[in-house]
Amino acid sequence: MKLSAFFRSSLVISILFQCMLLCENTSIKDKITGVTIKVLDKQVKAYLGIPYATPPVGNLRFSEPQPVKDWDFVYNATQKPPSCMQEPMFFDPEWPNRHPKEVSEDCLYINIWVPASTTCGDKLATMVWIYGGSFSVGSTSMDIYDGSFIASMGEVIVVSFNYRLGAFGYANFGQDGAAGNMGMLDQVMALKWVHENIEAFGGDRELITVFGESAGSISAAHHLVSPMTKGLFKRAILQSGSNYHNLVIVEPEDNIETTSKLSKELGCNEEDMLECMRNVNSVDIVAAEKKLKKEKKTLAIFLPQSGSPLLPEHPFQNVDSGKFHDVDVLIGETRDEGSLFLLFNKLELIKEDEPVLSKSESESILGDSYKVNSESVNRIMREYLGDIADEASFTITKQTIKAIGHGIFTCPIFHLAEKLSENNRKVFHYTFNHTRIKSPIKKWMGVPHFHDVSFVFGKPFSRVKDYTTAEMEFSKRTIELWTSFAKTGKPSCEGMEEWLEFDEKERRSLSLTLGNIHLTKAEEEKCRFWKDFYGYN
Repeated sequence: MKLSAFFRSSLVISILFQCMLLCENTSIKDKITGVTIKVLDKQVKAYLGIPYATPPVGNLRFSEPQPVKDWDFVYNATQKPPSCMQEPMFFDPEWPNRHPKEVSEDCLYINIWVPASTTCGDKLATMVWIYGGSFSVGSTSMDIYDGSFIASMGEVIVVSFNYRLGAFGYANFGQDGAAGNMGMLDQVMALKWVHENIEAFGGDRELITVFGESAGSISAAHHLVSPMTKGLFKRAILQSGSNYHNLVIVEPEDNIETTSKLSKELGCNEEDMLECMRNVNSVDIVAAEKKLKKEKKTLAIFLPQSGSPLLPEHPFQNVDSGKFHDVDVLIGETRDEGSLFLLFNKLELIKEDEPVLSKSESESILGDSYKVNSESVNRIMREYLGDIADEASFTITKQTIKAIGHGIFTCPIFHLAEKLSENNRKVFHYTFNHTRIKSPIKKWMGVPHFHDVSFVFGKPFSRVKDYTTAEMEFSKRTIELWTSFAKTGKPSCEGMEEWLEFDEKERRSLSLTLGNIHLTKAEEEKCRFWKDFYGYN
């Protein structure tokens, strides 16, 4: 044997030996058993309901998450876990059954979907999903969030996890160990778990992408600047949510005040509030929280708060290159973000083909949406409805939808993309321009908030009767865009022109439309008002 051939053979043997050692080393994967499922023409291994933290029950209610205790048996990870405590109070006509059935305080679990072809030594990209729901509702157990189609079609590992919601996730008692942000700290612990354990499943810990929608997107945006999550992920996909305005984050004092109100509602006084609240039935806490949300006409009375250790500085104030982690970002919104939230304020419009609003109704809805004084509401009214006649009721409706969608979603997303780009982060922007053809929603709703999620998760392939062949192809291309970004940092799909980065001068954006995915330019004009309104720097 020639010397060069000998060395090549020795190298191969060395690599195989190292791989064998890696596979033989005890890991989390050795302690769990999953289930193999067939997805289209491939197989996916699903590990469902793996604990990533100690159950936050009893004296751990309202506490920061604690590491999960090791187990000395093979854990049966074959069923999705219960959802965290919540009480749905909002109806989505497209997904009327999207809310979870089984809820529990013992809910801190992770799901993992791995292409069955994955072998020892593989280094697959991993996509970690964070669900939305106004930090008040949501669950990985919802059918729409099943990661098997993304894993199968995109050849990536998909991970999802539960995190605590509402009072259980954000109540602040002003005491060490019970000072709020528990839900966000759950997310941090889950991301650390993935970073530490994903290689046992064939993933690459240096190739992790966080992606989420609505509150999940806002969460991902917080993780872009939190010192607690630096180095835990390489890329982020933000769908319909930005932390670049002050409606999605509060001061600790705000949560302390709300906690006090909720506790009094449940008969707990100031002296032993925390101990008392830890002994209240969890169902009663959810019911009391629902009552307060209804009184305030809001989807959430608790929100993530600024302050150490999670967010030492307000994320949208004085952000410079030293604050954003060095990650690539894909960010965007649906075309008509505001229509679903108009329904929240006036559900009877769901039956109307051309819903009508008066200017006074619009003013009231905008006041409830933005929680600002009358002077600020008047500024929004002048910007969006100033020249509209009182009798033009359907036009008032459409402009109200824009006023909600632009100020809460579209423009904060645009401005975050701007800020990321200014700080030399690679950014790709998009607008999602399609809703299901057979959807029961009225045409005036356009492409509402949340209606991109079913295409991202491949629902046209599991609910074939509800989608067209063209929509199946559209979903396939959307998954290809998302997973190619996770793998390479450059979103692309077959037959599409090159998706160029968003930057300060050329505000390029991708329009995701059925049968016509093309580059366009993000609208800047409509967002100038909101930059001044929020006092952006």
